[in-house]
Amino acid sequence: MNEDRTTPEERLLDLHLDRLDDEQRVLVETELQQDAAMQEKSQRLGRILKPLDYWQPAAATDRLADRILDTIRGQQLPGIIKMQPESIDAYRPRFLQFRDLAAVAACVLLLVGVFVPGLSAVRSRSQRAACANNLGSIFRGTSIYQEVFAGSLPFAGQAPNAMWLPSSDSSRPFASNSRHSYLLVKGGYGPTAKNFICPSDDTAVPMVVDDFTTRKDFTRAANISYDALNLCSGGGPGDASKLRPRKSLVYMGDSNPLFTNAKFNPAVNADVTNSLAHGRGGQTLLTLDGAARWAKSPLVGPNQDNIWLAGTIRNYTGSESRSGTNDVQLIPGLPTGDVAAHDAAAHDVGAGNPGVE
Repeated sequence: MNEDRTTPEERLLDLHLDRLDDEQRVLVETELQQDAAMQEKSQRLGRILKPLDYWQPAAATDRLADRILDTIRGQQLPGIIKMQPESIDAYRPRFLQFRDLAAVAACVLLLVGVFVPGLSAVRSRSQRAACANNLGSIFRGTSIYQEVFAGSLPFAGQAPNAMWLPSSDSSRPFASNSRHSYLLVKGGYGPTAKNFICPSDDTAVPMVVDDFTTRKDFTRAANISYDALNLCSGGGPGDASKLRPRKSLVYMGDSNPLFTNAKFNPAVNADVTNSLAHGRGGQTLLTLDGAARWAKSPLVGPNQDNIWLAGTIRNYTGSESRSGTNDVQLIPGLPTGDVAAHDAAAHDVGAGNPGVE
């Protein structure tokens, strides 16, 4: 961030254009969370940059420079022609010389090489800013929920012996992790269905129903782009019913790359792989101190906790719990898409916990 940029508006612009280092970003995001007027300005700036979300730069043609020069060489470039005697210039070239056309071609290549990547970078920063704004809205709703339920995270109750991934074992019900965060939409705590859609997720669509209070979860997986803290543990050390989280705990973020279409992929290296969102360059993460920050690695925090894993577990069937209340594992929410089947799979929720339906 330029040291001369001291006004709030200039700091906000630097944030949207990704010109801040990690320390400066945290300071500006903290300032933004505390200033409603600045939040409104940030949203207006995001809307201005929004058209870039839909712009897809065409990939540069292979050997573009060579092909342009080959085309120029292939043109029939006649020499000079005799002009009328009364003409001021006796002779004049009919076309540009080869060196002039080569210079034009070089300018075209320069524009392609500089301008197009620049627009792509601005588009990427705009998407990341919009993603952070979404997570900020979810945080504000989560904070209100915690005030109502004695500090507990949104929690829809335990489903005993349930799986958070679909299983072929008919004796074990399926209970989607997304039903917990859905309570924020259902209860009207602030975030809307659109806030759960990452702007870089082309396959996602906001949930649309007449009455959100009649549902227990999002309609289908496409309605939620973000993965959330594993709250589906059944009485283990990470049991959500006992969770009064530390403020620095990562609560939600871009999708876990270990899981695709409700299946675990053991071929993915959890230590170095970023989310599929935002071109695998990193992931936007929401911590419970209200900061939505960009992380270029899944290893987060002073203890380098891997946000994709529960403790040191490397293979998953959907029955795994976090190793403790300070362990972070972001897992997908996987609504079935069939409301009746989903209700049957998740009907057996626990009682006596804050937020239980």
